[in-house]
Amino acid sequence: MSPGRSRAALLFGALLSVNASYTLLIPFVPDLEERAGANPTVVALTFAVFAGAKAAAQPFGGMWVDRWRPGDVGCVALLIAAAGIVVTAIARDPAMLLAGRALWGVGEGLVTPALYAGMAALCRRYDLPTSRMMGNFGTFAVAGFLLGPLAAGVAAPFGLDALFLFGAAVTVVTAFGLRWAVPRDVPPVVESEPEDDTATGVATGRWWTWVLVLGALDLFTNLTYSALEPVLPLYLSADGEESARGAISLVFAIGLAAFGVVSWLLGRYAGRLGLVAMARIGLALAAVGTAGLYASAEAWPVAVCFVVLMVGQAALYLTARRGVVELRSAMSRQGKAFGLFGLVSDIGNILGPLVGVALYQLTGRVSFLVIGALSGLLLAALLVRRYRPAPSPRVEDGHVRTVVLFDRATPLELESGRTLAPVTVAYETYGELNDDRSNAIFVCHALTGDSHPAAHHPDDRPGWWRDMVGPGCPVDTDRHFVVCANVLAGCSGTTGPTSPGPHGAPWGPDFPPIGITDMVTVHRALVAELGVGRLRAVIGGSLGGMQVLEWLLRAPDDADDFLIVAGTARHTAENLAWNAVARAAIRSDPEFREGRYPPGGGPAAGLGTARMIGHLTYVSEDMLARKFGRDRRATNGTSPSVATGPFAVEGYLEHQAAGLVERFDANSYLCLMHAMDSFDAFADDRPCAPFRRRPGVHLFSFDSDRLYGPDHARYIQANLAARGLPAEHHQDHTTDRGHDAFLLDVPPYLRRVAEVLARESVVRGADDGG
Repeated sequence: MSPGRSRAALLFGALLSVNASYTLLIPFVPDLEERAGANPTVVALTFAVFAGAKAAAQPFGGMWVDRWRPGDVGCVALLIAAAGIVVTAIARDPAMLLAGRALWGVGEGLVTPALYAGMAALCRRYDLPTSRMMGNFGTFAVAGFLLGPLAAGVAAPFGLDALFLFGAAVTVVTAFGLRWAVPRDVPPVVESEPEDDTATGVATGRWWTWVLVLGALDLFTNLTYSALEPVLPLYLSADGEESARGAISLVFAIGLAAFGVVSWLLGRYAGRLGLVAMARIGLALAAVGTAGLYASAEAWPVAVCFVVLMVGQAALYLTARRGVVELRSAMSRQGKAFGLFGLVSDIGNILGPLVGVALYQLTGRVSFLVIGALSGLLLAALLVRRYRPAPSPRVEDGHVRTVVLFDRATPLELESGRTLAPVTVAYETYGELNDDRSNAIFVCHALTGDSHPAAHHPDDRPGWWRDMVGPGCPVDTDRHFVVCANVLAGCSGTTGPTSPGPHGAPWGPDFPPIGITDMVTVHRALVAELGVGRLRAVIGGSLGGMQVLEWLLRAPDDADDFLIVAGTARHTAENLAWNAVARAAIRSDPEFREGRYPPGGGPAAGLGTARMIGHLTYVSEDMLARKFGRDRRATNGTSPSVATGPFAVEGYLEHQAAGLVERFDANSYLCLMHAMDSFDAFADDRPCAPFRRRPGVHLFSFDSDRLYGPDHARYIQANLAARGLPAEHHQDHTTDRGHDAFLLDVPPYLRRVAEVLARESVVRGADDGG
């Protein structure tokens, strides 16, 4: 067995133990009155206190997981649960019994987010399929619930004390097994394009809002099932027949078995289904299965309907948990995400029995139609979701600001000769501007970036340049006032093809062609609007590097230093060819409609293909070989599909495509690619603008970059030298991550940027040397 699978087996063993202990007490409820003086009220409190403590502890466990490590948190949590089991076993009065159950519940609540976060860590460390692991998770969860009463029945002759003490010992062993199961050397969440901030098939947004949405879905799932737990026995035994007990056992045994088997199957064969599609399937089956219970109270019809319901429950269970695992904006805080998710989810288990019994008492079997109708309403809400949400500024706690810099009276004069007004700019700032306004740094983003290079606080979503910008980073927000704006023609708040045109409808394909010069004009207007004089530095990578170079040539007096990272002065024939193929992919999609697609619609397949094409130029051949080689997708016993392709690298590209399609506009993509293709910084011996103080110019390139590698930097360096602007070229040999290395943690490169920006501002005359 591979290390990944053996560790996963230990983690699932811990899950089995946790859920088995949850149901272990059920067969011994009658013994509690004699042992601990537990009357019916105390018995009810025994279960309620456990559930309440478990639910309340989950958010704290999640916060602990993010601060420490899932395996360590899980180990301590299970030790707490073991202590609670021991206290419960030796309890001889109600107070001690409730204290033991509360401690037990706290332990299980703390371990729950650790189990989920540990599973996510295993997926990242060993490239295990998320969907498959989550399917196994559901199967072992149900197996644990079934194992508890079975183990209690087998061990009953040995007595309750012996059983519970044995259970505590197993829990202790499991605790240390879980500690070993979760790897410590987990790779970064994303190895390229950190600005991708989407959950597969969900959408972008503040992480906790989507966790609440997914938690609410699971709340509904739990409520539906737990509402039927007390109601179905009443329904099946309504005629008072002695055979009702057997019918009840049959229905629940078959239903839970169906849940376990279907969870396993969905994990292996439904990985390509999006979350919305999975939710639709689950809600449809839940609606049909629940409403079908109305038809007959006979055992076999009820069993068939209950199986249909539990198949839907398995799909919803997998949807909600896979959604949290794959939610990109929560990947750096998965413990906290699953803690919040678990708290919301468990409310369904608390409300379900109350709602179910109350409905059944009021309406009889009509209650099944009511619960089924609720599933149908949620399904209808998902079915009307025809289009993706239109890209919009992603405002985090008000940090994205907008300002109108050009209006009808003073329009933006474009490089093409046309004018554009009004021009709204979305931007974010970090840090504080010092008294002499000399510590400002302007950050220019790449093709699909936005105004959010870094998080503003620990709970904020990660930024696309998180290794470069932030407290203690090379662009240190504790020392500098940092400004980043969404580029002109972008789709994250700055005027572009998605913005209202002259007639109120979005510009779409009628948005005027723009160039890198126009982007810089808008940036400089924003700097003036903010009251900043001379910038400490301008820095950007890729398309951002083009903007920095253009800024340098147009206005070298604007900054002390210009840092061009993985940039170019012009596209080569090969660069132009790659972009031509990407454009063809977008325009050949029938949904492109010559660029006149409806808001939120558009050429999803074509844009995704264009992203896949572009991403191939962002990564190096060595990186692809190291990470994927000729590895194949997990087939799970099925035959490889010629249509989908059998190789793992294709799944990687599909993931990159899906991430972009959810958050970007195709017309913006085309507009920005045109600006990049048209850029030729030194065309016709274009001179550099006169300067009073020569700025520092720093070029950063990566040997593994096959898009804008060291040759591009040397071309810029030679042309700048001919114009009296010597530039330092810092060439990195240490990484195989290709063009995307500029966004990632490459220590020598980041250290060199930090050294440049840590220097005191140097005043150089126009004739000074290097």
